[in-house]
Amino acid sequence: MKQFAPKIPLILLLLITLVFTKLQANKRLGSKSDVCMNICSDGRGYYAWLPAIFIYHDVNFGFFENVELKSPLCGGHIGGCLQDYRNTFDGKVCNKYYPGASFMMLPFFTIAHLSTLFFTNNPADGYSSLYFLWIGWSGIFYYFLGMLIMLKILGKAGLNTLQKSLTIIFISFGTNILYFSVDKPAYSHIYSFVLIAAFIYYALCLKQSYAAKYIVYLSFLLGFIFITRPVNISIALLLPFMLSGNINSIKDHFTGKPSAWLLLLPGFIMPLILFTIYKISTGHFIIYSYDKEGFDFLHPHFWQFLFHYDNGVFSYMPLLLMPFLFLFVWYKREDRGIIIGAAITLLVTMYIHSSWWAWSYGFSFGARTMLDFTPLFGLLIGLSLKQASIKKSYLLISVYLVCTAFTMLLYNQKNHGYMTQYPITDYWAALANAIGLK
Repeated sequence: MKQFAPKIPLILLLLITLVFTKLQANKRLGSKSDVCMNICSDGRGYYAWLPAIFIYHDVNFGFFENVELKSPLCGGHIGGCLQDYRNTFDGKVCNKYYPGASFMMLPFFTIAHLSTLFFTNNPADGYSSLYFLWIGWSGIFYYFLGMLIMLKILGKAGLNTLQKSLTIIFISFGTNILYFSVDKPAYSHIYSFVLIAAFIYYALCLKQSYAAKYIVYLSFLLGFIFITRPVNISIALLLPFMLSGNINSIKDHFTGKPSAWLLLLPGFIMPLILFTIYKISTGHFIIYSYDKEGFDFLHPHFWQFLFHYDNGVFSYMPLLLMPFLFLFVWYKREDRGIIIGAAITLLVTMYIHSSWWAWSYGFSFGARTMLDFTPLFGLLIGLSLKQASIKKSYLLISVYLVCTAFTMLLYNQKNHGYMTQYPITDYWAALANAIGLK
């Protein structure tokens, strides 16, 4: 029995993944629009890099009108699910979204393309049924991979079997990871979740013992994070706090051995791929692909981003606030570096994200950009369960369960037609209906 116990979190994760898989499989039995939602809205832009590069060899996306809009399955008029993701830079057409997520979708796109080519009569154009179905499985796979890495993170943090299991449950159902792995799998967020989880894991490895390979991994991951969502490189702010105990030995290694700087070179691999694509498509290595959309750092919508019913972080995922709100219950001096680093990293990240012109990030379930940083929230949730006394841990678990149930209640309401029009105006109506007041 003792040998079996450590496997319980993994078995639990497998069971949750099966639930997610069943929810994704239900789209096969639904209407045509259910399947189309797998590559929808912003997801159209992230996914479009794959047919552009591997089918049409056209990174100016000339196939948009002739193929994508005319697709008998998921084509049609622009608006809603079908988005025109193209902008222009210096008179050349470009994709305003970044290609990092598409590179992670590539194995599933490849399976879909080869299956369509050899086993169906459908056009192998990137927009027939198997492409939409396999991108759905991509979301499930990266949920599972990301949560596997989370288990490794929690193991590094010293959590026991029960604490790991509870943390996995809370993250899976108390955040919007379900929505973006099942309902919106072509958005970049589930892929960023995996990359940032891996970054945190290797940072913890480096914290415990210096090894050159960890520098290489962290460097490469930061470059990959950059080409997936550039603003997410704010995760690097965590490093000096997490590594504070051995930062001097790392610094000495770099100053005493100049060749050690070569360990940072992998961080340039993915950005160079992006800049090369931009050079081919626009004639410039560096461009701003979002045209007139941008940040207003002098007028952030910080409190709305956190608490507004129109996709506020904590209005949909109160679980993420609780480790900070109940810090007095579980704080231990030994975790000070991680706690301060996490708080500063998340505050800066939230400030940046709340400064975006469309701060509510429509077509979402809660602030979707914060899913990317859920591994950091998850680490804090896990540490809180580990550090609290047995009596106080009952309080934390009760609060976390209530918050998780609240998020699932809202998710259920969204699947029954509430909170689907943007800006969201029926948040309170959804709650009222959920508790029988409407």
